[in-house]
Amino acid sequence: MKLKSLLASLLICGVSASFATESCLGGNTKVSSSQVEKILAPVIGNAKVVNVSDSPISGVYEVIVDFGGKKVPVYVDCNLKYLISGEIIDLNKKVSLTREKVQALQSQANSEKEAKLAKLIGKDKAEMLKKEGLIEYINFVNVSNLPQSNITYGSGKTKVYVVTDPQCPFCAKLHKEIEKVISERKDVVFEMLLYPLPFHKEAQGISENIACQKENNQKQQLLNKSFDAITKGDQNLLKSLEKSCETAKSIISNNINFAKSAGINGTPTMIFPKGVMVSGAIPAETLNKLIDTLR
Repeated sequence: MKLKSLLASLLICGVSASFATESCLGGNTKVSSSQVEKILAPVIGNAKVVNVSDSPISGVYEVIVDFGGKKVPVYVDCNLKYLISGEIIDLNKKVSLTREKVQALQSQANSEKEAKLAKLIGKDKAEMLKKEGLIEYINFVNVSNLPQSNITYGSGKTKVYVVTDPQCPFCAKLHKEIEKVISERKDVVFEMLLYPLPFHKEAQGISENIACQKENNQKQQLLNKSFDAITKGDQNLLKSLEKSCETAKSIISNNINFAKSAGINGTPTMIFPKGVMVSGAIPAETLNKLIDTLR
């Protein structure tokens, strides 16, 4: 079970265990973030445990997990035997303490991102991105580690890398917006990095087929066809684009390793100059503003 599915919906779960009267951290028991991370690894995968502290319930730890740049609270018992999925509700105040924590963590993360952006691009530009409501969707990556592009669209000097999956409907949606941007301006180039997600059956084969082509226009045609198939729901066309290619396997594997190291867990994700990452299918108007702000 992955953390994404675990936290997909916050449900109130009954706990049948009887907890000790002393809190875990209040007694002699000491536990480190690394200890808890090791215990939770089968559930949270590559996510990082950044803090362990008392929860409002005696005998239960509150564990803050950084999952792809988003910090969320989960709960474990003081013996590290049980992971508790759900919210802690204060019955007197009639509020979810878990939701309050999530909001506080997001607010703190946004403030940290805004401060980092201000240093990279200036306070005024960072403030503009905040007004656009984009701070929450921004993360940062070391651009010196970027793999070589698999497909190129446009011929401008400002490079925007797009981590994309040929079977991803949101990637297809973003691709239409990218086409609008390219038709309107000649100062930008979009460099595609193929990242087939494991739950898309045809994505790996299509990615290998694309990466195996020698000419950029051939690669473009295949990716365009794949996105058309996704948009139209044409499964037969999608399957026809699959083709295994040994020379492309290492290329795709390199992209996947990069994405994982950069904390990219989904597609599409765009990487702008100076290492600013923005995830999601963004409309052309907003995309143009990002290009101008983050160039």
